[in-house]
Amino acid sequence: MLVKIATFFLVGIAILAMFGRLKFPGQKKLLNAKCPKCGRYKLGQGPCACGHTRHRD
Repeated sequence: MLVKIATFFLVGIAILAMFGRLKFPGQKKLLNAKCPKCGRYKLGQGPCACGHTRHRD
C-alpha cells in the first residue's frame, strides 16, 4: 500500500513538472515588461522606480 502511494505521488510530481515546462502565450511580452537593470515589472511608460529610463522593446 505504501509503495502504491509513493508511486502515485511521484507520477503526480512528474506531471506537474511537465506542465511547468510549457511555454505559455504572452510569456515573451511579460519578460520584455521587466526593467533590465533591476528586474522589476514596469507599469506604464514612465521610468522605473530604480531610475532606469531605457527599456527593452
